[in-house]
Amino acid sequence: MTASLPPAFQIHWSPVPPEDAGDLTPPGCRLLAIWPAPVNHDVCFEAAGFTLFGDNDEDWDKAADELLCRVIDSLSRLGAASRVSKPLRDQPPWYLRLFRTGQDLPLQQQALWPMHWDSLPPFYARFGDRGAALRTGNGHFLLWVSLPDGGPDAADFVKSVAERGPTESWPIVETRLRWAGLLPHTR
Repeated sequence: MTASLPPAFQIHWSPVPPEDAGDLTPPGCRLLAIWPAPVNHDVCFEAAGFTLFGDNDEDWDKAADELLCRVIDSLSRLGAASRVSKPLRDQPPWYLRLFRTGQDLPLQQQALWPMHWDSLPPFYARFGDRGAALRTGNGHFLLWVSLPDGGPDAADFVKSVAERGPTESWPIVETRLRWAGLLPHTR
């Protein structure tokens, strides 16, 4: 008997209805959820109605990191990034702390680490002054993207981050979920 392989890397996305988004979206903006799949089994995703689970490997991690980078790059076209959340800092080894203090991590790591460790505070950055933003956190690889009304169309934005070249693109799947258990904490 042969075990079936999980589907290849995909990008799932959904507009988040304003009544579910709460205070995550500034006035004049709309909220999108974007996440790579399959995801490792997760009770929060399962409770939200998601069913595409699999055991992710190093290739999945690289593709997910590339997706995050592409989202940050696309948002940066809407304006310069300014971090709102408390910065994560690297900590030098104890024996170097007399000579060096911790430094803020690069923006991509600031966004990535709270998706891996729910013990870290959530990440929040704005891009420009029209409401474009990115939030991550809660230990879920889930990108909460705020786009200004009149800015890029949601489906076009997702399509642009899925394109990996002129002839290569990750599959895109619009997937509606129950968002209450997945929304990032705003602590």
